[in-house]
Amino acid sequence: MDVSQTSEHNAQDSLDVSMDTFSNMVQILNALGNDDSLAIFMYTANGIKSSKQAIFDLGLTQKRFYSRLKDLIDVGFIEKDSGTYRHTSLGTIFYKMGLSLMSILENKERITLLDQLKQTMSLSSSDLDTIKSMVSQGSSDISGVLDLVFFSSKKEKIEMLPTYDKLVEKLVTEMSGTKRTILLASRYVDNRVIDSLLKVANKGIEFKVIMAKHDLEDKMNKLQMILSPKLVMSMIEYFSSPDIDDRMRDGDLPFSFCIIDDTHCFFELPSLGESSFSIAFFLSDKDIGTRFSAYYDALWEMAEKKSMPKLFQQLSKFRQ
Repeated sequence: MDVSQTSEHNAQDSLDVSMDTFSNMVQILNALGNDDSLAIFMYTANGIKSSKQAIFDLGLTQKRFYSRLKDLIDVGFIEKDSGTYRHTSLGTIFYKMGLSLMSILENKERITLLDQLKQTMSLSSSDLDTIKSMVSQGSSDISGVLDLVFFSSKKEKIEMLPTYDKLVEKLVTEMSGTKRTILLASRYVDNRVIDSLLKVANKGIEFKVIMAKHDLEDKMNKLQMILSPKLVMSMIEYFSSPDIDDRMRDGDLPFSFCIIDDTHCFFELPSLGESSFSIAFFLSDKDIGTRFSAYYDALWEMAEKKSMPKLFQQLSKFRQ
């Protein structure tokens, strides 16, 4: 029996793809499977009008350049259009995937650190310093907060929240017990959190929300697909409030965090993607809460005043 053929069939079966698709994948990987091909492929992003210039810039011989270029043309990544080599539609897609892959590889140390974090909170000082740098992103205000969190006895108070659902579950629980205030800065739009906020609002609890303005309208449009009619109507009523500017704003958020009653603190470790979750932490500490609140106030002053999202503007018309 041909072992390689058996392995290929096993892989194809487990991936639930056709043999043609599997073969195409192998061809693509082979075409990109050396430094010359990958360099040419990435270089073509801006188009190649002069092969001579490309050969010089890439430091290749004519033979190596044209041989690898042919491989990339054969797999459908590059085409010649009006005398210029360009990415095809398929090539453009793989080019964007390549940029993402390079970003991941450049952050390999960070990904390893995340894996270690999810296994244990027993990290070295250098690891904790890396975490601080990732979250603070140059902000001296938040850097000072994280010094207190990770480089003092307060570290023992930290509860790790390794999944997004764990974070939301803990956040909703803490919100339900709020006595005075909630300060929420979030990159996510979650119906469970929205429902909790509206419930505490009905109890007279003061709260402010800063939403990450990146793709906010798109997030709201997707959210409406899973909202109950009752929650939609509650949100319309909330956004119709004349004091909406005092409660909600849009801003640039480096990471999500929340402070409840000036003491209960949530904050996430930023991920590699725009909105994907990596890991979050929770701790109850008055000093940390005060520091996070000051950082929140600074972000609030820089954030844009909020108007009713277009989705709810449209729905409110049907209510009238």
